[in-house]
Amino acid sequence: MKLSGSRIAALLALDVIVFAIAAFVLLQFMPKPLKAMDYFMVGGVATLISLLSVWLLLLREVPNREEFLYKKRVKKIDGE
Repeated sequence: MKLSGSRIAALLALDVIVFAIAAFVLLQFMPKPLKAMDYFMVGGVATLISLLSVWLLLLREVPNREEFLYKKRVKKIDGE
């Protein structure tokens, strides 16, 4: 799998957009007044969501999915 420069830039832009949307939505549901720990948790969860979206997109783009994480080896026959 080879990614061109424009695809990498689009993937980074999409990641920033997903992070911003996730952080905005999470901040809307947090009870007010917000403390420093609340912002820390929102940032952590938004980062997790954005990284998960990047991995899902990259795994979808893998052309040969069966051999992505491990390589299947041909079994050797003892007589040959």
